[in-house]
Amino acid sequence: MTQSKQQKVYDYLEKKSQILFFVLSPGGSIIEANGFARSMTGCLVHKTTFAELVVDFSGSFVFQELVQNPRGPHLLNISLSSGVPQSFYFDFEPVGTQILAFGMQDLDEIKTMQHQVLSLNQELNNAARSLHKKNAQLLQLNKEKNQFLGMAAHDLRKPIGLILTYSEFLLDEAAHVLDAEQQGFLTTINTASMFMKKLVDDFLDVSAIEAGRFDLDLHPVDIAAMLAHSLKINHLQASKKGIALQVETGKFHHPVVMDASRIEQAITNLVSNAIEHSRPGDTVIVRWFVRNGSFVFSVIDKGPGIVPTEMQKLFTPFGKTGTKKTGGEKSTGLGMMITHKIIKAHNGDLLADSIPGQGTTITFKIPIKA
Repeated sequence: MTQSKQQKVYDYLEKKSQILFFVLSPGGSIIEANGFARSMTGCLVHKTTFAELVVDFSGSFVFQELVQNPRGPHLLNISLSSGVPQSFYFDFEPVGTQILAFGMQDLDEIKTMQHQVLSLNQELNNAARSLHKKNAQLLQLNKEKNQFLGMAAHDLRKPIGLILTYSEFLLDEAAHVLDAEQQGFLTTINTASMFMKKLVDDFLDVSAIEAGRFDLDLHPVDIAAMLAHSLKINHLQASKKGIALQVETGKFHHPVVMDASRIEQAITNLVSNAIEHSRPGDTVIVRWFVRNGSFVFSVIDKGPGIVPTEMQKLFTPFGKTGTKKTGGEKSTGLGMMITHKIIKAHNGDLLADSIPGQGTTITFKIPIKA
C-alpha cells in the first residue's frame, strides 16, 4: 500500500469511521485514539488505560491475556461518556512495540435495544392515552361533585338559618320561663346550628372556588367601619372565653376598593381562629395599618403555636395542624383555605409566622386601589 493510501485509511479511521480505534502501549496505556473513540468514551489520550474503559461484569478481564491472544473477536463492554456501557467486538493487532485495537458495535445488541425502545415508547403512548382519558373522567366527576355540593349546601342553608334564628329568639325572649336544663338544650341547638351554617357557607365557597366562580364585588370601603363591623362576633366570642381582644387601629381615612363582605369573612376567620387557640386570660392583638400602598392586617395570639413542618397544612383544604384548640371547638378545616383564596383574589398575600410554645402571627396585605 502506498503512503498516500495509508494516509487516506488513517484519515478515514480518525475522522469518519464508526469504529473504536486505539493505539496502545504493551502495558495497555492509550497512546492514540480516533475521533469516534474519543467522543464515545471521553477518554484522555496519554492519561487513560484501556482497562479503565472496560466494564468488567465477570471480574475476569486481564489485558495481558488479550495481548497474548490478540485475534478476536473479543466481546467487551465499554464505558461510554453517556454513562451507559455498550458492547463492542474487539480485535487486537500487534504492530512493532505497539498494539492496534479495533472495536465494532454489537449489531444484535443495537437491534435488541431498538426493539426495547420501540416497545417502551408504545407502552408510554398507551399509558398517556389512558391517563388523558382518566383525567377527563376525573374532571367530569369533579364538576358533578361541585354541582351536587353547591345544590346540597344551598338547600341546607335555609332550614339551618331558621333553626339558628328561632333558637336565638327563644334564648333572648323565653329564657325567663325556661329552667337551666331547657336553656342548655337551646344553647346546644344554637351552637350546633351556628357550626352547621358555617359548614354550609364554607362548602358553598369551596364549590365556587373549584368551579372558578369566586367573583368579587369591589367598591370603596371605609376600613375602620368595616373592621368594627366584622369584629362584633369576635368580641362576643372572646368575651365568652375570657380572652381580651386588643384592637390597634391605623389612621388611614380614605376609602379602599375591596369586597367588604369577603374581607370581613377573612378577618372573622383569622380572629376567630386566634381566639380558639388561646387560653382564658390571654390577649389576642388585632392590628391594621396602611404602608407602602397596601392595607396590612395582622392577628397575634399567644397560643401553642405551629411546628415548622406543619405550616404548609395551614392553607390547604381540610388541612389541620397538630395544634389543638383550647376550648375543644370544632372546625371544618376550610376557613384558612378560603381566607387565603379571598386575599389572593384581591391580589394580596397571606403570611403565617409561628413559634411553638409562644404563639402565631397571621398577616395579610392587599394593595390599595384608587
